Amino acid sequence: MSSSRRLPPAAIPADTRSLTVDGVERSFIDQTGWANLTSHVGLPSVAVPVAWNAEGLPIGVQLVGPMYSDRSLLAVAEFLASLLGGAAEGIGL
Repeated sequence: MSSSRRLPPAAIPADTRSLTVDGVERSFIDQTGWANLTSHVGLPSVAVPVAWNAEGLPIGVQLVGPMYSDRSLLAVAEFLASLLGGAAEGIGL
């Protein structure tokens, strides 16, 4: 693993509207495009927190499934949450 490997940005604190990505401040609205990419074409997606940064903010991954696989995708997210020992509590059918 390279020391230059970058982690995805964590969730932004509730009292802010921007985040820093690769040293550049960005509007949090810029991040909504990732969800829009899947929803406009009918693909279900779910974000699952998988880790926390040093400030205790969650770092998540987005899971995307094929069209009409909503229940299967939620089952995968729930299984992932169980592997993480409750890191992604609240996910379920």
